[in-house]
Amino acid sequence: MMLQENSTGKPLADANWLANHHRAKLPERTAFAKRIANIKPKSVVDLGCASGLWLELLDKFLPPECEFIGIDSDGELLNIATQRSSLWKRKSSFTQLDLEQETYKIPSSDLTLAFNIFSYIKDLDSFVNALSKRTPRGTLAVRQYDGASIRFGSMPTSKRQEIETELRIATENSQRFHHYDLDRTFNAVRNSPYAQCLCEFELFERSSPFPIEFLPYYKESLHWTGKLLSEKTSAYLMRWIDDDPLMLHRYFYEVDLVVLLS
Repeated sequence: MMLQENSTGKPLADANWLANHHRAKLPERTAFAKRIANIKPKSVVDLGCASGLWLELLDKFLPPECEFIGIDSDGELLNIATQRSSLWKRKSSFTQLDLEQETYKIPSSDLTLAFNIFSYIKDLDSFVNALSKRTPRGTLAVRQYDGASIRFGSMPTSKRQEIETELRIATENSQRFHHYDLDRTFNAVRNSPYAQCLCEFELFERSSPFPIEFLPYYKESLHWTGKLLSEKTSAYLMRWIDDDPLMLHRYFYEVDLVVLLS
């Protein structure tokens, strides 16, 4: 599915896309999982848990006494997560909720994960404020990719600017999600009622020759971009891909905003 939509129509949320994305970034995500495991939570709530990939990763680093609760609006993805959890030796449950409309149903926990979900939330300030009112509210861990920082190359600057401009216009016109969400997320967490805020940036980068586990995510990112461009610009991007079929002269990088609120 080139548009990587889940069964509810959310872009960049299809199970295969999420799995390829996860495998591509597994070293960086493993390091972060170990980091938040040091919080030593007795319960973890994963907002927008999808197919349970982050919980599966945390399962390796948290004791079996820690309870996992996954929440998502997509029933098909929750079924995958439920099947995945059968291998975990801990109490785990999954609930289908509309995170924004049913925020009051989100349980409190020692650690709440909100990874790449803020781009789907319309009223982000109210959402974060509601999460902060839970008792106990624990720690809120936020990871949000920055669509404006995603870059693949090398290519002429003028062509890159054409691609970036058309992609921004296409995603903004769709009004289905906020692909360029870094500043909105940054402001929401900085203005939140949480007392402490650790805010930093994490770079993800790969250059050729690419690791095998990175290639599916890389190729799908390019083709997803091409689907949203004009016919002329999309044709250029496809030719650019074909010009270096072995990908010997390529690079890719993007930045994630990483926040811990408590």
